[in-house]
Amino acid sequence: MSILESPPIWIVGDSCCGKTTRLASLMVKWLETSSFLEKPLILCANGESKKTLIKILLSLNSNSYQTKIKTPLALMMEDVILFYPLLCQQLNLPSQLPIRLRPETEQELATQLWQSSLNVELIGIFGNEYNCVRRILDFLQLATAEGISPEKIGDRLLESKIININKREIFINLIQELILQWRKWCLEKGLLSYGLIYELYGLYLLPNNYYQSYLKDNYQAIFADDVDDYPAMMADLAKVFLTEKKTAVFTYNQNGKISLGLGADPQYLQELAKFCHQESLVINQINSLRVKVETLILEIINQGYTQQKIIDNVRHIINDNSRGDLLNQTAEFIVKSIKSGEIQADEIVIIAPGLDEIARYTIINYLKDHGIEVKPINEQRPLITSPLIRSTLTLLTLLYQGNGRLLEKEMITEMLVILSWENIDLVRGGLLVDYCYSPDINYPSLLTVQSFPRWDRLTYQSLESYNQIREWIDKNREKINRGNNHLLAITDDILEHFFLKVDKLNYSQLATLREFRETAQHFWEIQQRLKNHQINDILRQLIHLLRKGTISANPLPMAIIPPLTAVEPKAVAMASVYQYRSLRTYHRWQFWLDVGSNYWSQSGELLASPIFLKSWKPNSNAIGEELESENERIIRIIQDLLARVTEKIFFCYSELDVKGNEQIGKLSALVDN
Repeated sequence: MSILESPPIWIVGDSCCGKTTRLASLMVKWLETSSFLEKPLILCANGESKKTLIKILLSLNSNSYQTKIKTPLALMMEDVILFYPLLCQQLNLPSQLPIRLRPETEQELATQLWQSSLNVELIGIFGNEYNCVRRILDFLQLATAEGISPEKIGDRLLESKIININKREIFINLIQELILQWRKWCLEKGLLSYGLIYELYGLYLLPNNYYQSYLKDNYQAIFADDVDDYPAMMADLAKVFLTEKKTAVFTYNQNGKISLGLGADPQYLQELAKFCHQESLVINQINSLRVKVETLILEIINQGYTQQKIIDNVRHIINDNSRGDLLNQTAEFIVKSIKSGEIQADEIVIIAPGLDEIARYTIINYLKDHGIEVKPINEQRPLITSPLIRSTLTLLTLLYQGNGRLLEKEMITEMLVILSWENIDLVRGGLLVDYCYSPDINYPSLLTVQSFPRWDRLTYQSLESYNQIREWIDKNREKINRGNNHLLAITDDILEHFFLKVDKLNYSQLATLREFRETAQHFWEIQQRLKNHQINDILRQLIHLLRKGTISANPLPMAIIPPLTAVEPKAVAMASVYQYRSLRTYHRWQFWLDVGSNYWSQSGELLASPIFLKSWKPNSNAIGEELESENERIIRIIQDLLARVTEKIFFCYSELDVKGNEQIGKLSALVDN
């Protein structure tokens, strides 16, 4: 039977067992037996999965990659924009090109819109204003991802025990009003958050007969990888293809479910299996350690001990003194292993249940001092923590008049050090600021070194660098005063002039600069849509948003600014458990940092996520409203991680955590055996 005549296929298996390769091989067969005009719809859980699938496809057949591979969100976003005129007509919306809202912009605008309604009692339910706004927006996203109308969110909250306080009905009704107010305001402005994209796609576009005809005519097959991480509406999309008896192939990982509690509904997606011929893959394609150590490790986790002997593939790095010593000890071991040639940097990953700044800084700097790069995976550090970004913002405030109140002397000192690439050190930078910085509300400026009575104390290098920075500021101020003041154009000039030296920028710094440029572009577009054309006001709002720390360094994978491209060196990977699992890769060595931490067993699910799932029923789980037990979650995560290591696991443990508390988490028994 040819692939064109075969029934839908459901490929199930654990991590790294060959599901994606099997899906790719079926895809290649379909492409080889289909006409040039026929196209498949190819879906992957995220951008990293997409890269993996493309690589496998090209290895099987260099001519097989004939169509775009999309994530579910990208598909929904593209089609909502493509069919927006149809949606405008259907919902009686203003006809305009929609703009996608990033989560941090959504947070800021929603806070402004709801300010008068965010009373002390409502904020108190969630702890603080930021969490209050974020949780309410999460309710909208979780509901619409499941195909639940925003108007019914309040009913779900009332039927559950999530908000269980006095006058709960009054507060839930207020939450419902705020959600509908936000929805109405966004749609009037043509601003689309993730929650609204889910709603427009799942509730209005997907059921539309015209759109379904488009799907049937435009795609002759569907290939979907890792559907256990898809929102519920993707199952409804798949049924359009199944009903038409088109070729369909799905992969499902029973130990995956990485986004369970974050908008995915693996149980609802699993219902597709009953329409398909099922294949079960059990052969591990990378010879992972799981088959050797899974029984042993799970026995220790469940019982606290084992009578079996720990095999050589499982090692311990333990420090009874302090966590700081443990971090240095771990980094030192990695350096020695790489320098000895025992392993390459890119074959190592450091995994932690939660990466704090101390661990990140200690390990990155120790390895960097020994010539080893570190690549944080899907880095979530706030942009404002980067000296490069802080210096760029300081420079912008100097260029545009009226921003003197945003500046402090320490910011100018840091800017001089960073923009000079440390030709000006901190001491001389401080002296220059003391004598050559003229603070002013409207025109803060850098004076010539002649105003510094002891300018002879400066080195030639620092003097040259200072003069170059000051002259560049004066020149561009004149350009701005002549009317060439577009914020994005000036930002690009700064990035190109001061950060073109890519040999001095590491991977993390490049990602941070790319994210900053994307953030500035996005913020500018939003302000233009809101009819705000005052550049100084836009700049001040952008600085305020960045200083709040809500924007992280996580740029779009393909959005590379030409002057800032660089060859990515071999680097040790560093990630949280969630980020590493989302990457869907494997390494020779894994270092499990803080193996005794309680964070290993804590759920990352969003508040109220269980009550918006398709399977939820009122009072079905009144206590805790949890998706799964702590033990089930830990076992699933451990099995997934074990499938992604081929040679050695290192359990890294210190008695005290970063706050000085004793580490007695669920996995601490692993270091006692």
